Amino acid sequence: MKLGEIRDYIKQRREASLADVANHFDISKEAAKLALDYWIRKGKIQFGGANCKSACSSQCSGGSCSTGLESEHYQWRSARRESPVYWV
Repeated sequence: MKLGEIRDYIKQRREASLADVANHFDISKEAAKLALDYWIRKGKIQFGGANCKSACSSQCSGGSCSTGLESEHYQWRSARRESPVYWV
């Protein structure tokens, strides 16, 4: 597993849970979290918090879940950089 493969996986899906990444690459959740944290620092991925719809079997109280690493959710950051326009 390479860091670029995890980046590409999130980019293709637009979002994924920590458990999705770990299962897809057959790595531990801790290893997946380290890789995702790397891409967060690079500004390519953002942490989306707990994904209650997939993490909780019942209605979440207060809008958050406390199920641990399984519910952590990550999103691709569409960092479109516009090129500056120069008038000559």
